Amino acid sequence: MRARAVLVLCLLPFICGSLQFQPPTHSQQTLITAELDLYVESQLTYWNSSGLAVAVVRKDETFPGGWNIAFGSYGKARADGTRVTPDTVFAIASDSKLFLAMGVGLLIKNESLAEARRTKLRWDTKIATLLPEWGLMDEEMQNGVTIQDMLAHRTGMPRHDYSGYARAGGVSEMISTLRYLRPSAALREQYQYNNLMYEALSHLQPTLLNETFEAYIGAHIFAPLGMAASTYSVAEAEVRGTFAHGFQWSMKDDLAGETGTLTATVPYFQRPGEETVWAGAAGILSSARDLSTWVAMLLNDGRHPATNATVIPADVVEHVALGASVSLKKAEYPETSPKVYGCGQNRFSYRGHEIIEHGGSNPGFKSIVTRLPHADLGLVVLSNDDNGVRVMEPVKFRILDALLGLEPIDWAQRYVASIAKGIRENQAVTPRPAPPVLPATPFAAMQGAFAHAAYGAFSPCAVPATSPACAATLAHPAARALLRTAPAGVPVLLAPFARTFSTHVRLVHFAGGVFNASLVWARGDVLVGLDRRFEVEWVPRGGAGGEDGWAFRGDFWGAEGDVRPLEGAGEAGAEVWFGRV
Repeated sequence: MRARAVLVLCLLPFICGSLQFQPPTHSQQTLITAELDLYVESQLTYWNSSGLAVAVVRKDETFPGGWNIAFGSYGKARADGTRVTPDTVFAIASDSKLFLAMGVGLLIKNESLAEARRTKLRWDTKIATLLPEWGLMDEEMQNGVTIQDMLAHRTGMPRHDYSGYARAGGVSEMISTLRYLRPSAALREQYQYNNLMYEALSHLQPTLLNETFEAYIGAHIFAPLGMAASTYSVAEAEVRGTFAHGFQWSMKDDLAGETGTLTATVPYFQRPGEETVWAGAAGILSSARDLSTWVAMLLNDGRHPATNATVIPADVVEHVALGASVSLKKAEYPETSPKVYGCGQNRFSYRGHEIIEHGGSNPGFKSIVTRLPHADLGLVVLSNDDNGVRVMEPVKFRILDALLGLEPIDWAQRYVASIAKGIRENQAVTPRPAPPVLPATPFAAMQGAFAHAAYGAFSPCAVPATSPACAATLAHPAARALLRTAPAGVPVLLAPFARTFSTHVRLVHFAGGVFNASLVWARGDVLVGLDRRFEVEWVPRGGAGGEDGWAFRGDFWGAEGDVRPLEGAGEAGAEVWFGRV
C-alpha cells in the first residue's frame, strides 16, 4: 500500500521522478506494472491524447512456452468512448515497411522463382531488370538502383509524398510516373526517406508471381503467425468493428498559436479501393496482440514463437536489420547513438543496449515497434492520436528503463521542451514587406489549369471567384475555413489538390511573385496542415522556361540531409514545376 501511495503522489506533477529500486531478475519481472499504468494515464491526461495500446514481449524460459507477454490498454479507441483493448486495430503506417522487406527476402529465397527466371534474385539486383514500368529522370540512377538501395532509402530521390494518390492504374501507373520526379542527390550519396520506393517494391509479387502483394504477405506472414486481425483492407477492418478511429488536431496552426481540437477522423483517411498503392509503404492495419507475435518471431530469428517453425529464414531476418545507410549522423541525446538504416528498420544504441526499431505515421495514427535482440525484449506502442509520439516515446523509454534495470530518465519533460522549441522555431518567420511588393501579373491572371506529369493537376482560383468553376471551389467548406484563417487584406489563391495527404493548397501572397503556401487535408469536421508550409513562386510567360507556371520550393519535395540546392529561376530552380496547360 505504501508503494502505491508513493506512485499516486508522484502522479500529481504528471512526470514521476525516479524511485529507489533494485533491478528485478527476468523471472521476477512484471512487464507492465501498476506504476506504468499510472504513468501512461498521466501522459494521456496531460496531452489530452485519445488512446494507446502497448505490448511487451520477453523471451524467458521460466514462463510456459518460453515467452513472457503483457498488454497495456489505455484511453479510447473510438469517438463513442469505446475503450482500447489488445485487439483494437490501429493503422501501423510505416511499420508496414518491414513486412514488405521480409516479403522481398522471401522472394530472394524462392528457389522455384530462381529456376523459372533462370537467375537468382539478390538484394543487389537492379530494379530496372525486374519492373518494366521503372524509369527515373537521371539515367545513371535509373539503371543503377538496386533493391537494397530502395529499401535503405539511398536512391537519391526525396520523398515526393504529395505526388501520391489513388491511381486508376495502381502501383504500375505510379512507378511509370517516377521518371518525372526530380532527384535531390546522387545515387547512394544521401539517406532520404522515400515511401515511393517501397510502393514500387510491392509490385514485385504481381510482376514475378502474378499474385497481389497483399495476398502474398497474408499467405506467407499473417497466416503462419496467426495474425488474424491484420489486414491491408480498409473494408475488412471496418466491418469487423475493432478498427480504432484516428484522431487529429483540427485547425492546429503553430504559427498562429492554435493548438487545435482533437477530433476523430471518421471514416479512415483512405477509403476501400484507395489503399493498394499505399500498401507496401504503410498499409497494414493491425493490433497489439498480433504485433506481439510478430515481434516475438523477430526475436526468435524468424521462427514462430510457439511452434518454432520457420516463418522467415534467419538470414533474411538478419540481413534486413543490418545498417546499409546512415539515417542519423549525430546522436540526438547523450544516451543514444547515431542511427543506421537497413530495410524498414533503424539500428542504434540506448544506454549501452542495441535497439532495432521503426516508427509509423498515418493521419490520426502513430506506431513504434522496437526490439532489443541482446536483451530478448520487444515492445509495441500504438496510438490513435496524430500527435501521439509525444506520449509514445516517453512511455517506450520508461518501459525500457524499467525492464533493463536502469534509473529512469525523465523523457516526458524532454519532449515537453523539444515540442516547445519546435513551436518557437515555426513561429520565427519573416514578416511580409510593408508596403507589399505586388507582382507584375494580376492575381486573376494566375488562375487556370496547370499540371505536372507525376503530381497531376493544379488549378488555383483567385479570391473573389471570377468563374463558376472557381466559385464552386471557394464554396467548399474546407475552402471557406482556409479563407477565414488567412491574413486579412492579403491576396489569396486557393486550389483543390486531392492527394493522399492533402485536399487543398492555399497561397497567401508574400512579395512579388512569391507566395507562402499551406498544404491542408480536410474532411468533415477535420482540417489539418495549416502549419505545413512551403514556398511557391509565380513565373510569368517570358520567364525562364518560356511559359507561365508555378515553381514549388521550400522543401515541398521532402529532401533530407546535405542535399544540393537547386539553381536557376523558374522551372530550373523548382523542386516541382506546374506548367500551364
